[in-house]
Order: sequence, then C-alpha cells, then structure tokens
Amino acid sequence: MKPLELKLNPEFRRFAPMALAAVLFFCTLVLFYEVMPASWGVTLHEVTGKPTPAVSNPGTSGSGSGSSDDFQHADRRCTALPDPGNILFIVKTGATEIYEKLPTQLLTTLGCTRDFLIFSDLKEQIGLYHVLDALADFNATMKDTHADFELYRQQQAYQRGGLDIATLKNDGKAAWTLDKYKFLHMVEKTWAQRPHRDWYVFIESDTYVVWTNLLQWLRQFSPTEKLYMGSASFIANQGFGHGGSGYVISRALMEAFAGKPGMAGRFDDVLPSECCGDFVLGRTLKQELNVGIRNFWPQVNGEKPATLEFGSRQWCQPVVTMHHVMPRERSAIFDFEQARDHVAVPLLFRELSELAFPSGRMRIQEEDWDNLADVPVELDNPSMEACRDECLSHDICFQWRYSEKECHVSTESFRLGTKRLPEAQRRWFSGWNVERIQEWRDAHPCKEPAWVKAH
Repeated sequence: MKPLELKLNPEFRRFAPMALAAVLFFCTLVLFYEVMPASWGVTLHEVTGKPTPAVSNPGTSGSGSGSSDDFQHADRRCTALPDPGNILFIVKTGATEIYEKLPTQLLTTLGCTRDFLIFSDLKEQIGLYHVLDALADFNATMKDTHADFELYRQQQAYQRGGLDIATLKNDGKAAWTLDKYKFLHMVEKTWAQRPHRDWYVFIESDTYVVWTNLLQWLRQFSPTEKLYMGSASFIANQGFGHGGSGYVISRALMEAFAGKPGMAGRFDDVLPSECCGDFVLGRTLKQELNVGIRNFWPQVNGEKPATLEFGSRQWCQPVVTMHHVMPRERSAIFDFEQARDHVAVPLLFRELSELAFPSGRMRIQEEDWDNLADVPVELDNPSMEACRDECLSHDICFQWRYSEKECHVSTESFRLGTKRLPEAQRRWFSGWNVERIQEWRDAHPCKEPAWVKAH
C-alpha cells in the first residue's frame, strides 16, 4: 500500500504557512494572557483598549490611580478597607534619593490609594508617575543666586546632561537644607492640583502609613472643621506637625489657607533664616488662621519598629504612621501586615512589638549593637558580663547595653535598636531579658484600641 498522499493546490500551498503562523500566534497570545503575572501591569483589556482599572498616575487630574484589581486583591488591606475616594496622599521627596526610597513607597503604603501626588525638588517623569517640582514657583532670584539652592541648580544641570543625580547626595546636608523651602509651596500646589478632597495626608518618602488604621482614624473627624493633625514638635513654644511623622490637613483648612493663589510666595524670604519648613508651616497656620497642631502622638509617630519604645506609653494605641523606614524595613512591615489574621482590626503597638521581638525567637545578645538602653547603672567592677548580670538579676529590667565601662539598662520599655560599628576602638554590646519581655507582654493584653485623643 502506498503512503497516504495529500494533494494540495498551489494557492493552498502558498497560504498554508501564513495560516499556521496565525493560529500559533493566537494560541501564544491566549497562553500569555492566562499565565502573565498581574504585577507586570499589562492586561488583555489594555491591549484591546477596553476599560481597565487605572494605574496610578499622579500627573493627571481626577482619580489618578490605584493598582490593578488583581494587585488589590493580592494586597489584603485594599480588600478589607478599600479607598473611600476622599483622601489624597502627598509624598515629599528629593531628587538625590527618589530612586532609592520611592519604589517601595509605591508598592506598600500607596498600594491601596486611588490618587496621590509626588513632590520633589526636580520635575521628572518616572515611568507612569509624574513628579512635581515643589519649587517651580519659588522666588526666581533666590533660586538663581542663594547658596541654599546650589543643589537645586546642580540637579537641573545634571538632568540636562543626563548625569546621575544620586551622586550629588554626599552627606545629605544640602538636600536637607533645600527641603525646608518646599512645604508652603507644596500645600498651595496640592490644592491647585486636587481641590476639595476631604483629607490631605502629607508624608515623606520614608514615612510608613498603616492604611487600615489611617482610614479608621479619619472617620472620627469631620473635614468641614479646620483641622491640622500630627505628631507635635516644638521650637520656642511654637507647635507644628513633624513632617517625617506625617500630618493631616482637612478640606476646610486647606481651602482657607491655600484657596487664594500666591499665599506661599509671601513667605519665601522668611525661610533662609529658619531651620525647618514644617515649623514655618505650623507657625504660618497659627498666625494666619489661628489653627494649631493637634497632637496625636504616639499614634502618629516618628520612630519605626527597631527604635520604638514598646511599653506602657506605647502599647494599646493604634499605629498610624512611622518614620525613617528604609526600603527593606518597609517591606518587612508590609509583609507583617499581610500576614495578620484580621487585617481590618486596628494594628496596635502591642502587636507590632512582635515584629521586633517575635515570641520564641527574640535576640538575647548582640555584639556591635546599640539597643538604646538609657538608664545608667554604676558597677563596682564594670564589664560586659557584670552589666548583663545586673540586668538579668532584676525583674524590672528589660534590656542592657555596655560600652567602655558604661552600663545602661531599660526598665520602662524595650527597644531593639540597631547595629553600631566600632568607633575609634570603642565597641557596643547589647542584650535583652527575653523572659521578662515575654512575661510583661503576656500580662498586658489590649481589650480594645486606645485611640489617642488630641493633646
């Protein structure tokens, strides 16, 4: 029997390869769509032009953003408490650090919000995100001539030349000095970009916000009141909201303060002689509208899990913000939030202490480490062992620290601290009374959240 032979006409022979390629392409597209990770940010809806949830784009008007539905479902916070649509986040950063700190901010704190603005000291487009120059409308003469703006001018030149602006960071002092000029103009530009939101939450690129706690906290107030809320700091008896801890301004106060264009420029020549922009903002709100900072510390906080003092002063209160949070620390906090049994239940300091001091896995002793113990203890024969034994022999001692014949302990709270390398042959040794810490934690449950009252 002869093998089966297929006789194809010339036309079919010519188009067969094209037809086969089309079928293979279609199958590949379907397979690609089915297995493609949602985090890549592309969906078949976008390819075909059909409606899809917006990707965060602070450079556009209206609701700029949020993540895709798939990402929001992966982020348990967003499902537990979706964005009500009345809150605007304003992130302040600088061009020398923006690529270091902003990415994890976008992936964590800002992951559930529909809209936000990013202000820096240089106008940039970073992928989908438009970064606004907070100093664009600042006094032009000062920007061109004042020594405090030398970094600003260098950044402009580096951007034109396609150079790496991060190399201008050095010790960060120039960026810190330039930072104070942003605050008032940032408030004015925020209202111009996004007027009539209920709440304006001002944070920095190293501020961590506990999303679910923030939403539940703001529900307790009315945006029709002139409110300025945060963690109060003081300079010469003038209170102001500490910028790194974050502060919240209500719609009523924003409109009264920034509703008339040109407000910020009136204070440009005042800033060179002042230390800090958040101080000038607080003072100006008080002088212009007689609105002072409402202090919500420790709920709004300038520390992070490694440096927080866990104890009776910071225990049953919900944690709304933390500061000085580096990218990997931010990811650790985010993972901790995602692993909670009930994400919508307020996260309290007591629970957060498990991140720094996990039950059954606490650190006992570390070399080249400073746990920030601060109560001095006099020893007859100072040594690391004597300092350690002195702490462990007392039920009230949580931790000890020894360095160059100096012994310090903590009896009111416990802190993790951080690594501290030797300085001119001086070393630091730290340890914790882990049994005492666990016993105290077990003996102090929190029956309900102790929401902080303004003080």
